Amino acid sequence: MKYTSAQLSETPTGFKGRINYKDENGKWCAKYRMLKSTGKREAKRELEAWRDEMEEKARRETPGIKRPDNVGAFVAQYIDTLESSQSVERSTLTPYRAMQRHIDSGLGSIAVEDLDADAVQAWINSMAANGYAASTIRKALNLLKAAYKDAVQRRVIKYSPVDVVKAPKLKKAEPNSLGSDQRAKLIAYLDIAGKTPVNLAIRMALHTGMREQELCGLRWKDVDLQTGVIHIRNVIGRDGGKTYEKEPKTGGSRRDIPIPQELVNALKDRRTEMMEECMEAGIAMTPDLHVIGRIDGSYMSPHSLWREWKAISKSLGLVGMEGKPPAFHDLRHTFATAAIKSGADVKSVSSILGHANAAMTLNIYANADAEAKRRAMERATEEIASGPIPEDMLELGSTSIDNGQ
Repeated sequence: MKYTSAQLSETPTGFKGRINYKDENGKWCAKYRMLKSTGKREAKRELEAWRDEMEEKARRETPGIKRPDNVGAFVAQYIDTLESSQSVERSTLTPYRAMQRHIDSGLGSIAVEDLDADAVQAWINSMAANGYAASTIRKALNLLKAAYKDAVQRRVIKYSPVDVVKAPKLKKAEPNSLGSDQRAKLIAYLDIAGKTPVNLAIRMALHTGMREQELCGLRWKDVDLQTGVIHIRNVIGRDGGKTYEKEPKTGGSRRDIPIPQELVNALKDRRTEMMEECMEAGIAMTPDLHVIGRIDGSYMSPHSLWREWKAISKSLGLVGMEGKPPAFHDLRHTFATAAIKSGADVKSVSSILGHANAAMTLNIYANADAEAKRRAMERATEEIASGPIPEDMLELGSTSIDNGQ
């Protein structure tokens, strides 16, 4: 039973409280009580306390609902609720489970009501001292905050002791994009290495900024070779050690990408190859087949694509702008950096990448090109010094020279 709202009214004999709720049949009902308080502020507090009391009583009387005794079980139950309600993607639950284990090992035995900010801060400090990355600590803390916030909203607990705890700062990771010489080396390899599905995926990532999950999930029905447009409508998610197909996570990720003629030609070659394979196998070529998948309808997993890329990158000795071997995702960074350096407007680049807004694109790539910044400084310096020198300043300079100053 959920007590959804409380209302206070003033009568000739005092303050009257009303609590609205739905019964087990979903019917709206109300309970009334004359309050003891004589002041309005005190009456509001008394009404809230009455609602808390009624909700606690309802929880105790409702069969099948057990309130977790400790923080570990509390967070685990929160994740179970997300899973059963299907309010988050399956691919999101896997990292949640991993973060829950961190919470359980550090705070799991503490009673839900006994957790305080000092205990949470000590747990964070302990994780940092044991070498955990700031990103991991933040994810675990955010999960704990989400679980407590949900409990407060459902009035399971009165307040969250986690809200005041600050997460450690993240060091901004600069894009490890490929420079012009490394791009040339990679393109030369793709031109001579053969038209394999993996090489096609690499070329597409380099020229469109598509993610591994999007490349692996791309079907022929979402490729328009006449207009030269790829429609991102299907991606591959990961649920633990398994993969599954799903829609893009956000509206921005669901997008249309115009492609250059070079990619149109490469995709035509790939389609012809798959049609020949289907003819040899005696099966029909259907639009539902995956572009870099097999003719039996299966797709390549993002992990397999990453593994193939890692071997190719290592064999070529590729190194990104940050001095590290590039991950497959760095091909996306390479496309974005090159596009912005070429003078493409940020809004268009943001749309192609599927970012939520142009500000996100700027935040990642605005400092990616040191040469562009130097050119901007040179142009600014030229503009600052472009005005004519006033005649009175010329006379002042001449007078100073004459006076030997």
